[in-house]
Amino acid sequence: MKNNIRKLAFASLVVLVCFTIIPAAFAKTRQSHIIDFIYANQDNYENFGTTPQDTAYALEIIDYYNSYSVQDFLGVKYRVDKTSLKENLTGQIAEMFNNELINIYNLYYLLKSLNILEPLDQSLQLNLHNRIYRYINETIQEEGGFSPTNTSKSANMISTYFIYNIYSLINEPVLNKTQHINWILSCNNVDGGYGGNQTLSSTLLTTMCAVSLIKSFDATLINQIITLDYLNSHFVADPSNLENYGGYLPDLIAERALLSSTYQCIETIKLIDANYTNSAKSSIWILGLQNFQDGGFAENLGLYEQKKSSITATYYAFKVLYSFNSLNLLNEDIFMVEFNLIILIVVLFSIVGVIALIYFIWRKRRI
Repeated sequence: MKNNIRKLAFASLVVLVCFTIIPAAFAKTRQSHIIDFIYANQDNYENFGTTPQDTAYALEIIDYYNSYSVQDFLGVKYRVDKTSLKENLTGQIAEMFNNELINIYNLYYLLKSLNILEPLDQSLQLNLHNRIYRYINETIQEEGGFSPTNTSKSANMISTYFIYNIYSLINEPVLNKTQHINWILSCNNVDGGYGGNQTLSSTLLTTMCAVSLIKSFDATLINQIITLDYLNSHFVADPSNLENYGGYLPDLIAERALLSSTYQCIETIKLIDANYTNSAKSSIWILGLQNFQDGGFAENLGLYEQKKSSITATYYAFKVLYSFNSLNLLNEDIFMVEFNLIILIVVLFSIVGVIALIYFIWRKRRI
């Protein structure tokens, strides 16, 4: 009888251990879940996601954590073949110009990705550099600013922002700076934000582009306090609004704060005022958007809507926490629902073993 009790006690202990180690096996840091999510979206050509923007954002996170090769107890789990990826990115740029289908937004992100892997002055071929430089010079507008194509005759704030950053990436100077500054400042609106041109209403994206450009040109903002008021007016300060508290609305009539609008607001505010004070509230809200199913970050959709993570949303979360000097929050261990074949096999064998042991004890007692 005592022997049977010992066996039952042992069986119970095995079951307890199994159910104790399963969550521990799944528990990893938030940072590790992010890296796993990014690599889960890597294709056979070393790209990430579906767009050049996704690849650039993914590489920036990977580069920050130096996670070009990720290992587990079985050996190499994920990696980036830098040589293959550089050839792929360069090929995409060359194809863009050979086909005369230049998209400056994709061009910027392709160049950014190359620059993360290796400085462009070492990796970009001279011929390709010159073709890029010649093309972006053709987008300059007489009144200031840059157009999205070399055939367009009107500048807009977003294309001006991207083309200025392409100049920076290929290490070429921007001429007629005063002309461009005056055009950017002329897009300021009475609400303190900036529009896409002199006739358009303010948006968070165009305001972020404008403020970034003004700071890059070492110019002075118009009505800096009003611009800060415009940005802060998008902050959700009501603690009873649990789903949005700490985030920023994309516009003043929106019902939900988004990672994209929060990123745009905070990046712009930090350019104007380094002493940002809502970091704790925003950080908690952002961490709440990490998707328990795949480890990435998902936009703040409706309560009952299926949230889907994206590399872009994950990047926005990463960048905001970086701006707050709060990336240490990603060191927290959290539990995620994820499939792991090895752990599943161990669990199944453990359960079968326990059942067999209990059956054996029961049979012995009957005998």
